[in-house]
Amino acid sequence: MGRFLLVILTFFTPLCAAISKNQVLYLMQAGEVERGIQLYQDWVKENEKHDFDILEQMGYILLKQGATSGDEETLLLSMYGLGIAGSTEGMELYEMGMNSHNPMTQMATIQFLSRLQEDEVEGLLFKAFSSPYLVIRMEAAHALAQRRSEAVTGMIDSLMQKLPPFFHVYFPELFAMIGTPDAMGVLKRMVGHSQLNVRLSTILSAARFGRDDFLAEIRAGATHSDHAEQETCAAALGYLKDSHSIPRLKELSKSNHLNVKLVACHSLALLGDISYREPILESALQKNPLAIPMLLEMPNTEPLLVTLLSDFNFHIRANAALVLLKKRNPKCVPTLLQMLIKDEKDLGFQPIYSLGHTLMAWKVIPSCTHYAKKTQQDIPGITLALREQILQDALELPEEEFLKIAQAIFDKKENELIPILIHLLENLGTPGAEALLKEECRRAGAPFIRTYCHLALHRMRAEGPHKDHIYQWVGSQRDHELFQFREMLSWTDRKETEGSYILTPKETSRLLIESYETLVNSHEIEGIDILLTAIRLGHEKNRFLLAGLLLKAIQ
Repeated sequence: MGRFLLVILTFFTPLCAAISKNQVLYLMQAGEVERGIQLYQDWVKENEKHDFDILEQMGYILLKQGATSGDEETLLLSMYGLGIAGSTEGMELYEMGMNSHNPMTQMATIQFLSRLQEDEVEGLLFKAFSSPYLVIRMEAAHALAQRRSEAVTGMIDSLMQKLPPFFHVYFPELFAMIGTPDAMGVLKRMVGHSQLNVRLSTILSAARFGRDDFLAEIRAGATHSDHAEQETCAAALGYLKDSHSIPRLKELSKSNHLNVKLVACHSLALLGDISYREPILESALQKNPLAIPMLLEMPNTEPLLVTLLSDFNFHIRANAALVLLKKRNPKCVPTLLQMLIKDEKDLGFQPIYSLGHTLMAWKVIPSCTHYAKKTQQDIPGITLALREQILQDALELPEEEFLKIAQAIFDKKENELIPILIHLLENLGTPGAEALLKEECRRAGAPFIRTYCHLALHRMRAEGPHKDHIYQWVGSQRDHELFQFREMLSWTDRKETEGSYILTPKETSRLLIESYETLVNSHEIEGIDILLTAIRLGHEKNRFLLAGLLLKAIQ
């Protein structure tokens, strides 16, 4: 009898386990998420292991429920979760994101799709051309141009023809990026555009992408009387290293129009005649903001740039400091701190261009929040992207100077910059960086900074109670209402800074996501269980984004 019971139990044990796991998926599908996860966690306790196939199905069920919920915030969170997972199996969910009525959700979906290499991506991006929002259609055009899609030229050309002529200025770069014969045919046509700015944008795009088959048109433009056209063509001849145009460039180097003169001199210097650097140095010495960035490519200009750091005009000091930063000169640090640390002046930064759009400098905007509302420009977003880029570049300074910048950001509690600063210190990984993180994880009155430092130290496997702190903090944030996101910059604004500026959570949300990600990446039962508990007991809208973290954790 005993042997018979043993045989029966042996037969039914895997069957019961299968029934239990099927019940989990049934409950999840039926919307009984809490009960489904509780049943799964009971199964894990009993078996002391996770079933990754079930976890994957649970993640996709949650994401699909979020994508089909009809709530735009939930849909955005689901798209972000899908993006975190980097999944190539959720194309039907991405399609729901593309069909959203919320432009932010559509833009986020496009940006996540842009990271994937699957063939199906192009079909979904083409759907964006039917969006009622122009910014979405432009974002999709940019994403497809980056993929060098052979089928996109006609779609982008058709979109361009529907827009007013002055708006065509954004399109030459797209056709130059695609680079196919059809795209080059459209680009050739745009050289004769009725709008001067469009013609100049066409010439610059062709030159920057190395299209020397446009040289005949560029040489002709360099002989025209319009100063903007002369400037653009002079720059293009330099980009293409056209030695046949040296006589014309020498003529332009004597122009009465300063920017034409500077650009022509710069092109001649690129072509090997370094004597033409002198007019650029002279213009920078006379505190022309547009001439200062030109010193970056010129050797032995640090003394002049250091002199400009003492100018009474902050526009001049800021541009000089940015060039010195690129040259890895630590004397820029005091000025950079003024750019990085917010105060009552509420300084912002906006790119300004020469008439031919070949020279760029940064303009300092006092009271930028008020200015942004008045002009309806996202100056705070552009400013934050610049500040983050400054920090990334500062990592190339001597370690002592970078740590000085880091200490100032911690002291002033610049929470917007804390996430990227923490990652830079973590990547630096030196004893000095670790010592600073250990000091700041004990900072009084700054729980955000303390937690981020504990998180970095835990990832660095430093000794201390860092893991316990993260577990405790994550538990206390379980009811955090929902993940908040920054405003996104379109690609036409993103290109003004070197960094990427895609859909990014705000500070506390970003810390919470990173904390969960770190815990589940440990591949310990405890870490995944904390994530499952957060999905089960936390704010309902959070579960869709956390599902993406779950999928990423089990890959």
